[in-house]
Amino acid sequence: MSIEEKLPPNFSKLDIALRSIGYSFEVAIADIIDNAIDAHATKVLVRFIIKRDSPLDIVISDDGWGMDESTLKEAMRFGADVSEQLDRLGKFGLGLKLASLSQARELRVFSMKGGKLSGRGWLEEGITRGFTSSVFDQGECRAGLQQVGLSNQLTKSGTAVLWSRLYRVGQSHSEPEEHVQRLISRLKDYLGLAFHRFLRGLAREISITIDVFDADLGKTGIPVFLKPLDPFGYDTTGQKSFPDKFLVQGYQERISLIAHIWPANAKQPEYKLPGGANARQGFYFYRNDRLIQGGGWNGIREADPHFSLARISVDLSPDFDVEVSLDVKKIEVQLPSPLVKAIQESKTRSGMDFKKYLSLAEIAYRSKSKLPSEIPLALGEGISKRLQQVVLKELGLKTAKRIRRLNFEWCDFSDDSLFDVDAHTIMLNRVYRRSLLHGLAGSSTDAPVTKCLLFLLLREVFYSERVSSRVREKIDQANRILVAAIKHERS
Repeated sequence: MSIEEKLPPNFSKLDIALRSIGYSFEVAIADIIDNAIDAHATKVLVRFIIKRDSPLDIVISDDGWGMDESTLKEAMRFGADVSEQLDRLGKFGLGLKLASLSQARELRVFSMKGGKLSGRGWLEEGITRGFTSSVFDQGECRAGLQQVGLSNQLTKSGTAVLWSRLYRVGQSHSEPEEHVQRLISRLKDYLGLAFHRFLRGLAREISITIDVFDADLGKTGIPVFLKPLDPFGYDTTGQKSFPDKFLVQGYQERISLIAHIWPANAKQPEYKLPGGANARQGFYFYRNDRLIQGGGWNGIREADPHFSLARISVDLSPDFDVEVSLDVKKIEVQLPSPLVKAIQESKTRSGMDFKKYLSLAEIAYRSKSKLPSEIPLALGEGISKRLQQVVLKELGLKTAKRIRRLNFEWCDFSDDSLFDVDAHTIMLNRVYRRSLLHGLAGSSTDAPVTKCLLFLLLREVFYSERVSSRVREKIDQANRILVAAIKHERS
């Protein structure tokens, strides 16, 4: 007759195994932000903490609902009893711990709810001693927050996740500031893409900020506010029939598939994306508006440069997780064979099949023509000939066979704008001419500094086929700032 015997794991070996689960730095950070979104946060801060001759620390804080002691205890359990709500981004009850310990030697979590601050940690000694979690009193929690410059945070509700002694990307560097800036650049790209629907307010609006805290000086650097990196953020479509929805027979209730074709000659960061446009063709899988996989054909076909304009947004129902093999890291989808076949056989509402869509994407790619964005831009009327030649030389256009000239002209319009644009002219508001000239006499080539600065500021606008709503927002914002600056100088 068999007997039963408890067989605890070798905790030191288990610790190593859990830390080797395969999270990248960016994916681990994103997993913590998932939890903040699930807690209905509207603001998320990712803060790098620099200490001389020490590995980096990171804290991710939010203004979400927060957790009381019992909720925090359960959240820190491996295999936590997570909510079964399908609209959650978290899934397995493992992400907080595995993501954190894949990057940091120790994890501490401080959370405020109902005016009470709670804290728990997974510290190295406790893990190797048998996965014993540390419980912090309120004094220890406040001291921990103070050490990372968050003394004034979590006043009502919210959570701070502190990673201590990063061992993959956080080792001591002779130039820690430069190292952190490289990490911030990586985070901006990854998080801006993964959460672009939230950053644009298309799902639930959140803001994500990244900054650096010098623990030795007790000072915080200039914050970086993340911008959405929308893989479908083109101004004009590459084919007039698209975007269009494909109807996938047998899966309509669980999958929404919308095909897009980017315009040829696209130069925007949203098209190029980290890794290059060719690697980014194919499917973009979303789960509860969070991007899981950005690019790839998942067995439908092989990647080919001729299809680099083809991108398809795929919204998956959360109850589809098992069928598409979504793992704890939430970075990749594997389509079952019946779904691959259903997608290949799918058609748009107008009856176009998937093969025809790919053919149109290839036609758009092959029909590249010389667009205005490829014709160099130089200064024209309103700028002296001598200064025009200087700009031509600086931009390397002295030998260009073809250039476009951007002209300047003083016009009369409302005093809430300094400038406006049309296809080939920057129009300056005559109301502010006297202020810009500081009492000097006007001429056809006056205000050269202002004109050159506007030329540099607006070159991207004139390289676009049309002034999109996003570009118009940038123009309006620049006008508000510049008009405020002029009025401030007058006062």
